[in-house]
Amino acid sequence: MKRIITLAIFALTFAGVANAQQVSRRTQWAINTFMVNPAVAGTQTYSPVFASYRQQWAGFKGAPTTIMASGHTALPHHLGIGGIFYSDNTGGAISENGAELTGAYNIDLNNYDAVSFGLSLNASQYSFDNSKLVVLDESDVALNGMQPETNMNFDATFGFMIYGEQYYAGFSIPQLFQTKLRLSSDGIPGNNVNVRHFQFMGAYRHYLSNILDIQGSAFLRFTSVTPVQIDLNARMNYNDAVWAGLTYRHNDAIAVMFGGIFKSFTLGYSYDITTTNARRFSPHTHEIVLGYYIEHSKGKFKANTLGPRRLSKSKIIN
Repeated sequence: MKRIITLAIFALTFAGVANAQQVSRRTQWAINTFMVNPAVAGTQTYSPVFASYRQQWAGFKGAPTTIMASGHTALPHHLGIGGIFYSDNTGGAISENGAELTGAYNIDLNNYDAVSFGLSLNASQYSFDNSKLVVLDESDVALNGMQPETNMNFDATFGFMIYGEQYYAGFSIPQLFQTKLRLSSDGIPGNNVNVRHFQFMGAYRHYLSNILDIQGSAFLRFTSVTPVQIDLNARMNYNDAVWAGLTYRHNDAIAVMFGGIFKSFTLGYSYDITTTNARRFSPHTHEIVLGYYIEHSKGKFKANTLGPRRLSKSKIIN
């Protein structure tokens, strides 16, 4: 069984004709929107630095894990820059390590709205080590010709966003150029490619009182070979310090989230409960996010739903 699952993950991750996503999933994308859209870079009145850890299918040996770190800041003349580092282990034998460098430009539309464009250049190293496969039949023809491989790959992500104090909406296109991975383990050299993804996101924040607000958000993504995946989120922020929320991911999972902000630090945790037949193998996924906000004066809005709202130098609310 483990051999079958491991080989299936390999095929789904790297084969350009497979019905699978190649971009890692993030439950708490609304906490750090920069991770899913490069147009966010430089749009806030502070420089957020984040680190996250995601353990998918907890308790299942060889399950995927993803570690990420990111940061972005505003520059003069409506510019923004940022960077992302990540390590994605998709099942023991397969891993990807990479970095993204982002540049963005934002334009004021009026006193209430702005638009931003972003482009990230990505460099990643794919590795496949068949020595880490646990197999029941060493003579299985699926293993013929499979050798350890490491290959560098370059691609890009484009992003667009329109935003105001209480809302944002935008889209991003990861793996824009659909570059070839040049791995030969499937027996068809050059068949493995980055598949272009299409991602749409949006959110609106409604203030119920001075100490209570609720934010609804949605994230949608698909490729030319995969069906649409939709995340629907609702998050309530209370007393300028703590928040809790729920996520529904169609045909996949329900997640509970909570976290808080203390001075310039934020901490978030999410727990995904699998709703499909995959729960027989593992019903759990954990994700933890740690962030730090460096204050500065640049940015169109003192408050916007892309992140925390700065009230003063000593107080942040989300």
